Amino acid sequence: MQNSVAKHYLWALGEGIKGCKPGDLIAGRYLVKRDRLLVDTQPEHLPELPEEIPSVVTPYLRLFAYQLHVPQVYGLVSSQRSKLSGDLWLLENAPILKVTESLMPELADSWKGAAAMRQLNWLWQMAQLWQPCISQGVASTLLTPELLRVEGQLVRFLELQPDRKPPNLSHLGKLWQQWLEDAHPAIANFLRQLCQQMVAGQVRHGEQLMGQLDKALAKCGRAYDRHVEIATGTDVGRARAHNEDACYPPSGTVFAGNPGSEACAIVCDGIGGQDGGEIASEEAIAVLREKLDQMPLHQANWDPLSLTSKLERAACAANDKIASRNDTEHRQGRQRMGTTLVMALAHIHELYVAHVGDSRAYWITRTGCYQVTLDDDVACREVRLGYSLYRDALEQVAAGALIQALGITSSNTLHPTVQRFPVDEDCVLLLCSDGLSDKDRVEECWEAEILPILDGSIGVAAARDRLIEIANTRNGHDNVTVALIHCQAHLRDEGNTFTELSVAPLDTPIELIADSEDLPTDLTELTTLGDGNYQGKTRLLHPEKSKSSFSLLLKILFLLGLGGVFAYFFIPPVGRAIDTAGESIFGKRGLINVGTPREKRVEAVASPVKSLETGSFIEIRSSAAGELGTEGDRLDLRVAIGELTVKGTVPAGSILQVTNKQLTPQGNWLELKVCSIPEIVPANSPKPSSNKDFSRVSKPALNPSPAVATPSPSPAVKPTLEVEIAKLQAGEIGWIQEKAAVDKVLSNPAPNPNQQGKCVDSDSNPNG
Repeated sequence: MQNSVAKHYLWALGEGIKGCKPGDLIAGRYLVKRDRLLVDTQPEHLPELPEEIPSVVTPYLRLFAYQLHVPQVYGLVSSQRSKLSGDLWLLENAPILKVTESLMPELADSWKGAAAMRQLNWLWQMAQLWQPCISQGVASTLLTPELLRVEGQLVRFLELQPDRKPPNLSHLGKLWQQWLEDAHPAIANFLRQLCQQMVAGQVRHGEQLMGQLDKALAKCGRAYDRHVEIATGTDVGRARAHNEDACYPPSGTVFAGNPGSEACAIVCDGIGGQDGGEIASEEAIAVLREKLDQMPLHQANWDPLSLTSKLERAACAANDKIASRNDTEHRQGRQRMGTTLVMALAHIHELYVAHVGDSRAYWITRTGCYQVTLDDDVACREVRLGYSLYRDALEQVAAGALIQALGITSSNTLHPTVQRFPVDEDCVLLLCSDGLSDKDRVEECWEAEILPILDGSIGVAAARDRLIEIANTRNGHDNVTVALIHCQAHLRDEGNTFTELSVAPLDTPIELIADSEDLPTDLTELTTLGDGNYQGKTRLLHPEKSKSSFSLLLKILFLLGLGGVFAYFFIPPVGRAIDTAGESIFGKRGLINVGTPREKRVEAVASPVKSLETGSFIEIRSSAAGELGTEGDRLDLRVAIGELTVKGTVPAGSILQVTNKQLTPQGNWLELKVCSIPEIVPANSPKPSSNKDFSRVSKPALNPSPAVATPSPSPAVKPTLEVEIAKLQAGEIGWIQEKAAVDKVLSNPAPNPNQQGKCVDSDSNPNG
């Protein structure tokens, strides 16, 4: 079980601190250094813990996953014990410089003179934190300059500021406008235009804002030379008879090269003892390597959202390979083998970290050592749910018990975490099993053993060997596995003279270019679509005034049409008149014969579909009542994004729900879940048997359920000769390009709750 780290320096919240002065000792334990900065003189003892969690500290707990940025609640100093005028809440991991016993500098003060990519990186982190802070009612923190501190490239919060009124991104844009004067010349124009979009309300979501900043970071990142060195090692330890851990690259090897598919490290800690933990860890690495080899990782295909999704699906594929073996060998309960996973990939200007279980990743820079993964154990789950402070949760009997690992159950209940970090300076990423991380050995030794890598005084291989030795001598109770990734990022001499960045207004007409060419040399060519997540290439068209007039005319026609629809449905005389006219022209069925070779018929009142959003319902158009439709009247769903293999077909008349939407350089892809199929389709229609789908992967929930073994699914039925492609059943999912779907569907039909396979969004997460 992991132990808590003694954090001596604390930040105090509460009215009671106002009456304290430097040198005071609060509750016989906490020494006031200055203002609200305290030192715990007895860190070996637990702080006072509350019986119930008040609402004032709940946001800190629910944002526990963002511990890189958000301080955490250390404990309570009640007024009864301290004799102060009010209770004090103590925050640990606050932006405090221990050497000088002072606060880290404000972002606004560090902004002037910072490199272009560093400034963009700070803004990108703020954009990433926007939606989580909105969901917890503390987004005002991002609008309060004195609460925004920086430690190197990392943005840190001093404390959380509750929202009196929910802010929007226009407020954030006005704050950023105050920094325009000192923005790096290369990004000044970009930032000015971006702020204008935010203030005007054109950028409405955090994801949309991140999309714009992602493109700017990609452009700036190309001005850096990057090199990666990786060293891995695993050891059985002093107490175990065999080694259940595994790593990639193979133990004892060193990799040196550029970012890409080979610049990857994996650490797995097997679960199951002699029953197969070592098998599970090796199986996971084999599957993950196979999936990585299939990913086109080069600059032309840079798409962070797509790569994040692929890494999630790769983890699920490894999970299902192990789970399938458990099922085949009839393993149940504790006999089922499994493994933890922590994986890092250096790709272009970013580091991607995927994680399941309690193996960890630590990010080491010249300014500090930061744990970037959160253990999938009971203690962390209690905190993330807002039920307990971390130190209190650690005192539970089962605090260190894992709530998920690869191979224990189906990937439908697995929630891999994938994070990404723009890299604008040299850093080291440490991946390790709990044989090293237990008892806070990393926090104890990073400065002496890992930091010298950045100065060139020690190599990654020597540091790896030293860390394994420390794990064996100071812990020694378990196998130990270590991977060190040294990322070097050096700005080229001509880096400060690259083309000035700019961004086009979001409402400017856009023509998509679905090819795989390299990113343009000027971000004038890049903009985001309405949903803000598009990562493909775009080309800016320069409309003339006549086009603006045409756009206005279209809007007027649209409003007139909308008024007509309203009149048809809500003013009976108008509706009857339209029906009568329609029958005289088209006949009493109300259908228009469009004269296609297949005699497709489209309902007269069907609204055109131009884009489909996550959560919406769609219905496949029917050729005629009672027909299943030909190939043109069905949807063929693919196994995964970009795959040619057809998983199965959905006939006309079926209702589906858009459960996921991924934006790739080749266009938008939709994940569709079958809600219902026409009653005339036989209930025993064959299911696909050729491929297992790993594409249904949700974002990590704040309250993942403990892993529970589930029986393996029944074998798929082989299609009969009469059916060329298997028909998907209610509840099944598959992928299709959005442009291939919009021409064949009706927009947002209301699903019939009496139909089989009623769609329910099981992956929704109310906590953001």
